[in-house]
Amino acid sequence: MLDPSSSEEESDEGLEEESRDVLVAAGGSQRAAAAPAREGRRDAPGRAGGGGAARPVSPSPSVLSEGRDEPERQLDEEQERRIRLQLYVFVVRCIAYPFNAKQPTDMARRQQKLNKQQLQLLKERFQAFLNGETQIVADEAFCNAVRSYYEVFLKSDRVARMVQSGGCSANDFREVFKKNIEKRVRSLPEIDGLSKETVLSSWIAKYDAIYRELPD
Repeated sequence: MLDPSSSEEESDEGLEEESRDVLVAAGGSQRAAAAPAREGRRDAPGRAGGGGAARPVSPSPSVLSEGRDEPERQLDEEQERRIRLQLYVFVVRCIAYPFNAKQPTDMARRQQKLNKQQLQLLKERFQAFLNGETQIVADEAFCNAVRSYYEVFLKSDRVARMVQSGGCSANDFREVFKKNIEKRVRSLPEIDGLSKETVLSSWIAKYDAIYRELPD
């Protein structure tokens, strides 16, 4: 026959062992559950940071500056294109000018060769100027220049022979007079308010006025 006290003791011992096993298992499960919780807390800042990274990123200053510089760049390109077009038109006009410009009416006349009769008429025109028989007003310096031109050049036998051979044009006579007065004007004293270039231009205009009376 079994002893009741011994069976109770055995049952109590078995219960205590089962209780210890349950407590051990429970403690292990609690520690296992606490570990993921701590890991979750450690990962929380990371998740928060990840959530922050998902926010829209503001454009950098370089991107903004590029956006502002785009209209300026287009404006500069347009201005450069206009300048190039203006230069192109200017060059084309310079090239076309000799072909489109109105030529002086006396150009053909200046290149025309003088004959003996025209040389005689030219001498008479300059002689009439020196005698005061024309309406051309001139100072003493210009009259002296014309007198030298008439006596030394127009009346020379060499010029007569050149004209007879067809070797002189009206422009040649004008260039000789121009070279002669350039030397004279350079030797003149300076005049306040009147440049020597102005004097030269005035004397050439007076020469053309004398020559203009010469018939074709």
